[in-house]
Amino acid sequence: MTKQSARNKMMDLLARRDHSEKELRQKLKRAKFSPEEIDKAIQYGKENNWLPDTAEKALGLSDRTADSLHRKKKGILFINSYLAEKGLPEVQSNPDLELEKALNLIENKYSFSDQLDREEKEKLKSKIGRFLISRGFETSIVRKVLYEKLRN
Repeated sequence: MTKQSARNKMMDLLARRDHSEKELRQKLKRAKFSPEEIDKAIQYGKENNWLPDTAEKALGLSDRTADSLHRKKKGILFINSYLAEKGLPEVQSNPDLELEKALNLIENKYSFSDQLDREEKEKLKSKIGRFLISRGFETSIVRKVLYEKLRN
């Protein structure tokens, strides 16, 4: 079996989903390609418009990735952290969308009853707060959700 070229490996990766340049460089390096081969493959990808070569195109890739993560009900902190990890620019937060996602998440995950005593309510608040923070929601959104769902 012949060894695959960096160019072919890059095309295989891009056929599955969009990748940033940083992400491709990491994956090609892990596949043990030389820096020269990686540079040639990346340049080939840019020449064929498979990779974002301008800030505008990188922002487009960021937006598409962020939309995918929004559909998975991830918070803006998680999304921007993920984008930074991939070498892509951050996206702006939409507080209304964030609040809607967070409310939707907890309504599907937790059942709310007016018959909870004060101690049970506090435990539920803590649990919901930790859950939303772990999903990457800002603390201001978490506070709004807790206030709206579990008023004392």
